[in-house]
Amino acid sequence: MNYNFYLIDDDISVISILSKIIVNQKLGDVIGKDTTGANAVNEIVKLRPDIVIVDLLLPKIDGITLVTQLKPKFKDLPFIMISEVHAKDMVSKAYNSGIEFYINKPINVIEVINVVKRIDEKLKMKKVIDSFQSAFKNMQSLNGDPIFEMNRLEQDPLASAKEILSHLGVISDAGTKDILHVVEFILGLDDGIRKKVLDYRLSELYTYVSDKYEREKGEIVNEKTIEQRIRRTIGQALETIGEIGLDDYENIYFDRYANTLFEFREVRKEMEYLKHRSKDPGKINIKKFIAGLIIEMNK
Repeated sequence: MNYNFYLIDDDISVISILSKIIVNQKLGDVIGKDTTGANAVNEIVKLRPDIVIVDLLLPKIDGITLVTQLKPKFKDLPFIMISEVHAKDMVSKAYNSGIEFYINKPINVIEVINVVKRIDEKLKMKKVIDSFQSAFKNMQSLNGDPIFEMNRLEQDPLASAKEILSHLGVISDAGTKDILHVVEFILGLDDGIRKKVLDYRLSELYTYVSDKYEREKGEIVNEKTIEQRIRRTIGQALETIGEIGLDDYENIYFDRYANTLFEFREVRKEMEYLKHRSKDPGKINIKKFIAGLIIEMNK
């Protein structure tokens, strides 16, 4: 990791501790400091740090107000708030202002490292999501040609399903192939008989996929392995949707998939989990995901 940090705290010893952690643990560099908050907004606008660590209580401007002022200008800038305040209502206000994490004083080295690592993961995920969105905007411009679209679907009837799974960042996952085989079965692409996913037990769908591997490729893949792969892939898709929602609640893919492929309350739960506000991640519903995927394919 090599991020540029801006530190704001009225206690110079805290700034010193944070600076040493950042440099010694090779998290990045400290490019700016402020002890009152008075100059922080202008300096952050000028210096454009990657991560800001700010104290809740400051002499000139409190940390929540500072974050509230900066968030509209820097939507993707991660803020870590530090404070001796443990009151739940203040912690809640801090998160509502747009911070990523809240660290209680005294400063703990391991906690700082773990929080920065978590932000690092999110920033990397955002880059992946952005690259997917950019790639598929280009694909959509190509697919605007109706002749191209017709030929594409004739060549691969699962093309739209693959495109959706690509939006979710799971096209290369092992379970994606299993999911596509289930969709193939429900749509009747192998026997010409269209089916309803709710008419089948999950175990029957896994058996179909297992038999298909053995019949067509001579591969022995048991039903339990198929179930685990599908669960992992849909779980990763849920995490991607959660990350997208946290980054941009009005994102086209979040708006499109959060309700059709998942239970929205579970998406919200996943978002809370990703922000470390909940110990439990969102839960997946395999049948809903597959049924929703088929619905989205027909749009």
